[in-house]
Amino acid sequence: MNKEFRSCFLSRLAGKESPLNRRIIVVSLLAVLLVSLPQLSRAGAGKNPGSKNDNSAALIMQQRVTGTITDASTGEPLVGVNIVVEGTTTGTMTDINGKFTIEAPSRNSVLSISYIGYVSLKVNVEGRAIIDVSMESDLRALEEVVVTGYGTVRKSDLTGSVSSIKTEQILQLPTQRVDQAIQGRAPGVFILNTDGSPGGNTMIRIRGSNSINGGNDPLIIVDGLQGANINQLNPNDIASMEILKDASATAIYGSRGANGVILITTKLGKTGKPVIDGGYSVGIQRLARKLPVMNAYDFARYNNFQNSFNTAYGQTPKLYFTEADIEYYKTHSTDWQDEIYKTGIMQTSNLAISGATDRLKYMVSTGYLDHKGILLNSAYNRLSLRANIAADITDWVDFGMNYSYTYEKYKSPPFEANLFTSVNDAPRWAPTEPVYDENGNYWKHRAGYAAYDTWNPVATALETKIDNPTYQNNLNLFLNFKLLKGLTLKIMGGGTFTSSYNLRYENTKTRNGFANNGVGNITDNFRNAYQNTNILTFDRTFGIHHITITGVTEEIFSRSMGSSMRGINFLVDQLGTDNMDGARAVTVDSWASKRVLISYMGRINYGLLDKYLLTLSYRADGSSVFGANNKWGYFPSGSVAWRISQEEFLKDSETISDLKLRVSYGVTGNQAISPFGTLARLGSGYRYPYNNGDNLNIGFGLSGIANPNLKWESTGQTNIGIDLSLFGGRLTSTIDVYRKVTKNLLMPRQLPDYVGVSSVIDNIGSIENKGIEILIGGDPVAGRFRWNTSVNFTMNRNKVLDLGPGVTRIGYTPTSGGYSLGTEYMFLEVGQPFGQMRGWKFLGLWRSDEEAEARSYGQLPGTPKYADISGPDGVPDGQVDGFDRTTIGYGYPDFTVGWTNIFTYKNLELSFLINASYGNQLFNTIRIRRESSWEGTDPKVWNYWTPENQDTDVPALYDGQWVLDQHLVNKYIFGGGSGATSRWVEDASFIRLKTLTLAYNFDSNLLRKIRFSKARLYFTGTNLLTLTKYTGYDPEVAQYAYNDALIGVDQSVYPPARMFTFGIDFTF
Repeated sequence: MNKEFRSCFLSRLAGKESPLNRRIIVVSLLAVLLVSLPQLSRAGAGKNPGSKNDNSAALIMQQRVTGTITDASTGEPLVGVNIVVEGTTTGTMTDINGKFTIEAPSRNSVLSISYIGYVSLKVNVEGRAIIDVSMESDLRALEEVVVTGYGTVRKSDLTGSVSSIKTEQILQLPTQRVDQAIQGRAPGVFILNTDGSPGGNTMIRIRGSNSINGGNDPLIIVDGLQGANINQLNPNDIASMEILKDASATAIYGSRGANGVILITTKLGKTGKPVIDGGYSVGIQRLARKLPVMNAYDFARYNNFQNSFNTAYGQTPKLYFTEADIEYYKTHSTDWQDEIYKTGIMQTSNLAISGATDRLKYMVSTGYLDHKGILLNSAYNRLSLRANIAADITDWVDFGMNYSYTYEKYKSPPFEANLFTSVNDAPRWAPTEPVYDENGNYWKHRAGYAAYDTWNPVATALETKIDNPTYQNNLNLFLNFKLLKGLTLKIMGGGTFTSSYNLRYENTKTRNGFANNGVGNITDNFRNAYQNTNILTFDRTFGIHHITITGVTEEIFSRSMGSSMRGINFLVDQLGTDNMDGARAVTVDSWASKRVLISYMGRINYGLLDKYLLTLSYRADGSSVFGANNKWGYFPSGSVAWRISQEEFLKDSETISDLKLRVSYGVTGNQAISPFGTLARLGSGYRYPYNNGDNLNIGFGLSGIANPNLKWESTGQTNIGIDLSLFGGRLTSTIDVYRKVTKNLLMPRQLPDYVGVSSVIDNIGSIENKGIEILIGGDPVAGRFRWNTSVNFTMNRNKVLDLGPGVTRIGYTPTSGGYSLGTEYMFLEVGQPFGQMRGWKFLGLWRSDEEAEARSYGQLPGTPKYADISGPDGVPDGQVDGFDRTTIGYGYPDFTVGWTNIFTYKNLELSFLINASYGNQLFNTIRIRRESSWEGTDPKVWNYWTPENQDTDVPALYDGQWVLDQHLVNKYIFGGGSGATSRWVEDASFIRLKTLTLAYNFDSNLLRKIRFSKARLYFTGTNLLTLTKYTGYDPEVAQYAYNDALIGVDQSVYPPARMFTFGIDFTF
């Protein structure tokens, strides 16, 4: 029959099958081989598979073993214990009830049983069919290995501040993105969403903001390769994450470690039979929160009502809606938020095969994410592939490879901070306006009321064509040589290769496209980064002394290049960016840059009696981006730790399992400036008619001057920490107190006009961060019902210490026009934290009994009242102007809290994550126009001030001519910044049920019948409940993540969604 099959298969393959069918046949064969290989690998060499005698003998010799593995002290079942038949690749793991089944090839086989945190065992089968095992807790779990950069250390030997997140924690609360796996789980890590769009970015800050212009993002390292994009990773591929926070831990990365380091290690197979892991989930999303808007009936009535007061200078009020119109609007109304926000769908699928032999470990995985967002025309797709291999070539050489490929495709209508995006316009467009006219064309807002000067939100969303694919390949190879006892040399080489192709076309149905007869943009970006790291490690124990010496040489070279093309006034809309030659006006640009970093690092870890620990490191970095006089930066660090629990007076304590005191100090750096920032530069783009003709000639001009003395930003950090473990690890706690100061900030220094350029990058200013981090976790309840909990508390205080000679304040204007915010209102000020808002203090509305005082300022009862704080002489002067501007809010929280809980009973799991933030404020800019009397759509405009309704912040409506007749002299002089008042600053503190997951683990006995090891069905709710006073879409927003000084401004960012996800994970 085998011959017949082979003949039939080959004849079909060679016959007249179509190429497509041939491919299908070949792929099918490869799939069969892939699944069969693990079985074939267990077949004995030279055995005849058709021999009945051989099979019968094997069956007689085999022994099926079942059993349960429990904790010796608590009796609770242990999940995920690794059981392997010694000398073979046959292996399995315990299920949710601690049960296992394994086929032993002989009645005399030996089972090797291991589990992190417990003493490994070897058990002789001795013909037994049932073997129950109790495992003793290994107080050296504390022997758990932690990745610290350029090596690993036992958890018990850590002297720095490091937070660890393991794969079990990541998968327990299902996530689609790695940043979601971190949020709320690690103290000292502050995460905000820049937007809620599919594939949207997040802002990650570790222990505050250290720099103004040098960047504050942490360094991401995946399997030793530096500079990874955390959002491109598949969470299912991650084995562990370590977050390095203090200088003792991060100084080994020198100029790249000032903002903290996130180390990610991806998975490899475990010894035993090959394992296939898979999963699928589908999520349904809806807008989490709508802004309140009037219906058409109420809006039309209010608009007529407020317009009736427009009588100034003898004008006759214009009422835009007739009684017939108002009657019609009782049953005809447009909710613009419902028109642009629809149901979103997110689907994820993952598949991986992994395994290991005595000399080879491997893992191959693929994952696909398909996310259609809640905003019209927004979507994100991500395809990820990964292959990890680790092999022992000989007894003294091992080899490893980590390869990953990621394809991303992102599209979304624009939602940047301006007045002409669908997100901004939808809650402001009048509900009296339909989406389409009678001919099916997009409706244009009628003039005179509401946001008539903006564009149809549905047209803006649907007719902006955006397509942004990105391709990234990461390859990392290493050879590890065991030169002598305790002496190893690891040579690693790798690279990251990224290309993106961004297209955007605004056709004539959009506002910008209509004004320019089509606008098209194409941008290409290519970036290649190469890394070579060589690590020499000596690790030996001499009696009571344990010493590890690490030496590193490293070189990182990166090159970026790109080009852009912009066209306007297209001949036809249909081709768009597919035919840029069809634009009547085209401009092009291109760029290129490169940078090199050469580094040398030395580190010594010393332990005496396993209780007195010392770590010293020193790193030297040479960077091409700095001036000739300061190419090199030097970054020392040191830390000591005392394991008090190992002292005689605590060693036998039944309460305190581990107690360690840590102290560290170190210096890290920042080199985040442009590659040519220290050189004199010429810029193109200057046009001048040198020949006195009508045509402009191309010219170059001075765009920057040299600064050969520019040097590194440096951050010195002191950390004191305590690690505590009680009752055999049932309760654990970590407390860290830190202070860090960043000096020599990389900032622009203003130059006199005669120089020819406005500024030069220089080392000026300093910033301080100090805070406390507390983590408490454990298993309050153990046994058949189990409760695991972890709560962390973070408080960081940030302060600007210096901004350079003669500079005490730097202002920013993040928003565009239309909000009366034409002047600076976000500031960096000496003595103040990041995210400072400055403006006029809103005291409510003038009350009736304050009429005389109100008139002295040119106001009336029911109009806004602002604090008269100062004047030219430093005292109130009866006028509210620039002298009265003061601090009106701060964007950063006083503290944050994350609380994770996992409840397990038999096969059921319930887990949830709660995040909380207190003390942060948001400038809710969209309220300025939504609550205005002339275009407001918020129902609260009906709650206007009257003598009978004085407890409101909505100003009174006065007859225009009557106000003129009062001959008031306005003493409110705001210029173009009248919107910068505390009226629009809101408390954005919140408590959020971030995720809630209910899961069921199928019984292992049932699964064995269908040859599965594990199967888990789960339901997850995300963003289910948010308790906050904030009235915008979301209190957790970082719209201007490119500049930490602007944290605290909300201007129509893509809002978050509430999601319900159903999924299944399985292993066989």
